[in-house]
Amino acid sequence: MQQIIIILLVCLVGFRIVRRVQRNFSWSELRSNRLTFRIVLLAVIGIIFMTQSGFSIVSMISDIIGILIGAALGIAGATMTVFERRGAELYYKANVWIGTIVTVLFVGRFAYRMYEMMTMSRDRGQNFNFAAGGSHWTSGLMLIMFAYYVVYYVLLMRQGKQVLARS
Repeated sequence: MQQIIIILLVCLVGFRIVRRVQRNFSWSELRSNRLTFRIVLLAVIGIIFMTQSGFSIVSMISDIIGILIGAALGIAGATMTVFERRGAELYYKANVWIGTIVTVLFVGRFAYRMYEMMTMSRDRGQNFNFAAGGSHWTSGLMLIMFAYYVVYYVLLMRQGKQVLARS
């Protein structure tokens, strides 16, 4: 049963990664409702990661550094985003390099965590729990992605309003 859950989790994450990579290379319609939903969802998940990482000094420093790096990447990504008006709709194309960096960080962390959990369970002869354990730097790495998307989407909506006002 646990293997089925792991396979489903890997398939779901794999699907989302493929969709993310596709979005890095194509135009997307700017939909404020969808972006607002994503902002709230990612902020909530980010807060959960922060609280689950613990309140040690190393974890807090890791979280702060992750948020700062993610916010800086979000600002850089938003300034490099290109907008195009198609009829009444506004489309945007994210910077490929910034999106790729964030995606690679996420995929690398996810793959490392899966490898770590599988080798740990094999060495100890136990079933593994994906959410348990990990280093103090884990949530900081994940918060880079969450902070990036929250900041990026907020700035994207703001820039979209400015582009529409100029048109």
